[in-house]
Amino acid sequence: MIDYKSKAYYLVRKYIDKIIKFLPLLDRWLISEIIPPLIFSVSSFIVLCLSFGELLYLIRMVINSNLPWSIAIEILFLKLPGYLTIALPMATLLGCLLAFSKLYNNSEIKALTSLGISCRRILLPAIYIGIIMSFITFSFSNYIAPNSNLKADSIFRKGLGQSSDISFKRDIIYSQFDNEKNLEALFYAEEYKDKVMHKLTLVEYDNGKQNRLILAKEGKWKVDKKEWLLSDGSIFYLDKNEAKTKENFLQYSYNLGYGPFMIAKIPNNSNNMNLNQAYSALELYNLSGNLKEENRLKVRIQEKFTVPLSCLVFSIIGSTLAIRKAKTRGSGQSIAFGMSIILILIYYTVSFLFSALGVSGTLHPIVAAWAPVGIFLVGSEYMIRQSS
Repeated sequence: MIDYKSKAYYLVRKYIDKIIKFLPLLDRWLISEIIPPLIFSVSSFIVLCLSFGELLYLIRMVINSNLPWSIAIEILFLKLPGYLTIALPMATLLGCLLAFSKLYNNSEIKALTSLGISCRRILLPAIYIGIIMSFITFSFSNYIAPNSNLKADSIFRKGLGQSSDISFKRDIIYSQFDNEKNLEALFYAEEYKDKVMHKLTLVEYDNGKQNRLILAKEGKWKVDKKEWLLSDGSIFYLDKNEAKTKENFLQYSYNLGYGPFMIAKIPNNSNNMNLNQAYSALELYNLSGNLKEENRLKVRIQEKFTVPLSCLVFSIIGSTLAIRKAKTRGSGQSIAFGMSIILILIYYTVSFLFSALGVSGTLHPIVAAWAPVGIFLVGSEYMIRQSS
């Protein structure tokens, strides 16, 4: 009987050897030691992420909401790229931790250092792996996951018999300025749902003073006429901030431009946007004067780079910790897995705190997104010096 697992492993190993044959023998050997636990780690974390993040929810929807199994399986595959961006950094940490713990326990690290090879040189293959995993994570995060997530959400709504339009947003704010950057109109809607704005408030300004107030129950953007059609509302003509006259209407056409509509179409989750879409959304928020959303998106754009880069950070931390910790002698996969979970929780807790400070405006978005990476790299450098 053919052992397909061994055959598959042999083919993967042979393909990897062809790719890295230009590397020194030491690097090739260390990389070949990292690859098997890395594959195991990626598989483990993908199963965990999908099980707790999506699989249980889809099973519940199949049972309770009659979602077809075929659609549930399709959604699961479409959600896979998004969960890969979460699983790959964690898998990089666990893979390097397992590989270098094994090398340390087998005294192979001691043999290398006795030959005069420094710890930095030994860690170099782990850095190669971290860089490669960072590029893979960024590719999934920016090019594959956004479209895949949006398609999965659309299919999910269709499977439940709902509208395929997944756009839903609360508190849409848009400001319109004239050529001299003076405020002309301020638009606010409580929510956007099924291509309709609900509970609108429009304030017009003339020379910096409120001139007219328009309240409407609904508003739709008419593409052919390039104007807003407001329904069931009232117009208040203001004089020194006091209501002078009131006029009710069933339908009223208003020329404001499609800016509010474009802001409403921005996905609530930045993971459903690539970098180009995120920068376009940032420009819209800047024009609309929504500083809170603008700040939040600035942080999320920076995190589009820092989250993939955490693969490099984790590869250095995991391998350094395995070399430095003499107590890892005899440690198994369960202990290494526990250590990686603790490190992941610490890293993402720090990242969350800095991200919240960036969104609130306490820290500059660049500082908020990149500070955790810098802190853990400094910590890694300290551990490398201690190991040396």
